[in-house]
Amino acid sequence: MKITDITKKTDKELAQFIQSSREELAKAVVESRTKEVRDTKTLGRLKKTIAQALTIERERQIVQEEAK
Repeated sequence: MKITDITKKTDKELAQFIQSSREELAKAVVESRTKEVRDTKTLGRLKKTIAQALTIERERQIVQEEAK
């Protein structure tokens, strides 16, 4: 997923996206360890997407804290 798509999400959608991405990553890790995954780049892409989403979430928290 592109970073612009992630930034367009609301806070609630972003939290749900992070949760679902983490679940997908957990499944991919299990599949990679049981040698069922064909695309080994999936793990890296998922980790990168989760990191980007977490960064955006933290940036929004900082902005809200500074606004108070």
